[in-house]
Amino acid sequence: MTVVAAVAFYACQKQTGTNLEPIYKSNKKPPVVTNVRVNNFPGGALIMYDIPADPEILYVQADYMINQQSKQQVKASYYTDTLKVLGFEKSGPYKVTLYAVSRSEVKSDPVEVTVTPQTPPYLTVKSSLEILADFGGANIRFRNVTGADIAVVALVDTIGKAENVYTNYTKDSAGNFSLRGFSPIERKFGAFVRDRWGNVSDTVWTKVTSMKEQELDRTKMKALLLPGDQVACCGSDLNVPLTNPYKSGDWAFYGGTGPNDSVPARVTVDFGRPVVLSRFRYWMRQNGGAEFRNGTLRFFKVYGSMNPNPNGALDDSWTQIGGVYELVKPSGLPYGQLNSADYEVVNNGSEFTFPLPAVTMRYFRLVILKNYSGGAGLEMASMKFMGDYK
Repeated sequence: MTVVAAVAFYACQKQTGTNLEPIYKSNKKPPVVTNVRVNNFPGGALIMYDIPADPEILYVQADYMINQQSKQQVKASYYTDTLKVLGFEKSGPYKVTLYAVSRSEVKSDPVEVTVTPQTPPYLTVKSSLEILADFGGANIRFRNVTGADIAVVALVDTIGKAENVYTNYTKDSAGNFSLRGFSPIERKFGAFVRDRWGNVSDTVWTKVTSMKEQELDRTKMKALLLPGDQVACCGSDLNVPLTNPYKSGDWAFYGGTGPNDSVPARVTVDFGRPVVLSRFRYWMRQNGGAEFRNGTLRFFKVYGSMNPNPNGALDDSWTQIGGVYELVKPSGLPYGQLNSADYEVVNNGSEFTFPLPAVTMRYFRLVILKNYSGGAGLEMASMKFMGDYK
């Protein structure tokens, strides 16, 4: 019995050991790929070829340099006729060496092909970089038309030495981000672009003077009821969210829709003097049944004016600030269902950042496109405005 067990154990060892060499070994060199074609694109190329009808071939391998230091290797199965080579540092000719590789890991003779990738995405993004003065810092804008995985790295230079302050990782086709917390003096901000292969662009530097950002004084603000504006019900008015503490609560502005309301619905605030806005925070009504329901703001637009038409029309006396904003429910749960992430928004409010350049306005108009119940009535517990006075 002991001998039989030992033999069985030995057999299992041989079968399941860590030496994963092919069961069938051959030193025969496989034939090469033929009829090689190239289709170049930004930062890379597709290499197409005819693969020999040889059952011993397991895959096709491409070896190439993306710059003077970094070597890349990609493989494609026997069952496809295309390889994609990526990550080239710049446009221009590069050599790629192709091998057919057998199941015994024997390479064919090399086949060399030249690819000529177009300007890689990270350099195209770099050429689009813009650095603008922003509230409390700078705003960095970019375009990424190919949707490539890139990182936009932001720098600041205050004492003659560049310091990384933020890295924005993105695949978005366009975007912007702000660097905040800086005093309103002139300083140099910079940005460069890096891709996932480690290629790095030159740095774009711009001197900007950051704008001052402060909380605007709500004691100087008041509700302004223009013709067609949404009228409050239930004893409330638009001054309620201008005086309430910065939190959600049951006491709120209750906007009811009426026959004389303009479409889309709107409310107007008078800041009391000209301002520029950087951010706006909204707190919804909270009573155990209103959160992300009823008149909670969902889709809206924002407008500013220095001298609005007294008839209340949303005409060219108003300037739209940004596009359509959405108050997003983090959980995405069905109507009436909330989780902890949703309640964090309920308690902390929802902040919306306005685009640059900042528009000087005295009058602020919130245009309600749709609330969370699908209507136009607005419930708003509190509002907070950030920016500066002009």
